[in-house]
Amino acid sequence: MKLAEKTELVLISMVVAGIAVFNGQLPARMQSGYFILTLGLLFLFQALLRDLWLLLRMRKTPRDSMPQASCMCLEAGIGFIPVIVAAVLVGGGYSRAVDLSALAWIGAVAVVLLIGLWLKDYVFELRPFRIRRDPDHINFIFSLNRKHRLKNPLSAKNE
Repeated sequence: MKLAEKTELVLISMVVAGIAVFNGQLPARMQSGYFILTLGLLFLFQALLRDLWLLLRMRKTPRDSMPQASCMCLEAGIGFIPVIVAAVLVGGGYSRAVDLSALAWIGAVAVVLLIGLWLKDYVFELRPFRIRRDPDHINFIFSLNRKHRLKNPLSAKNE
């Protein structure tokens, strides 16, 4: 396990502990659509913070040395699903009130953040369509242009 992953685990445990301490400030009853939206936005916010941290670390890498690939971070793609589901539930009038105990909040936040940590290294590759593990996908320049697509972006040199 890398230092960044250990650090993120410590931060996740601090957030979950904060939820446990301040659970009295969280709603005990909430519409299911808004609860799903809250968790989806938490998932996307975690991905944003991680990507900003990686971009700050990689600012010195010249863009010409980065391989191009037709891929997208799985975490970003999956992160929009709860937002869409929440919009359907709330917009369609299907959202129902749910009771949320402190344990429900703690468990939901912990699960969402741990799934985000687990999915951070996976990407959707568009051509051919597949899901693959790539811990260095922040180094890619996203391109839909076929002539710039590399067969193996991790081992090939920029053409």
